[in-house]
Amino acid sequence: MAAEGEVVDEQETEAKAKGEGGKQNKDLDTVTDYVEAREMDASKAQQAMAAMLGSGEASEDSLADAARERELAAVTIDQADVAVLMAEFEVDKAAAERKLREQRGDLTAALTAMLAS
Repeated sequence: MAAEGEVVDEQETEAKAKGEGGKQNKDLDTVTDYVEAREMDASKAQQAMAAMLGSGEASEDSLADAARERELAAVTIDQADVAVLMAEFEVDKAAAERKLREQRGDLTAALTAMLAS
C-alpha cells in the first residue's frame, strides 16, 4: 500500500508542477501577446504618421490651388470674348472662361494659348 501512496504523491507533485508550469507558460504567452500587440500598435502609429505627413503635403498643394482659383476668379472677362473662344475653338463656356481668366482677360493671349495647346 505504500507503493500506492507514493504513486499518488508523485501524481500530485506532477500535477502541481504542471499547474505551476502551466501558469508560467500562460504568463509567458501573455507577455509575448503584449509585446506583439505593442509592436502592431507601433507599426500602426508609423503608418498613421506617414499618412498625416503625406496629407500635409497634399493640403499645401490644395491651399495653393485654392489661392490660384481665387486669383483667377477675381479676373474680369468680357462675355463677347468668351463667345469668340467658344465659336472659334468649339469649347464649352467653362473652358473658354478659364482660358481667358488664365490670360488675365486678354483675348489675343487667350487665342494664342488655345492655338498652342
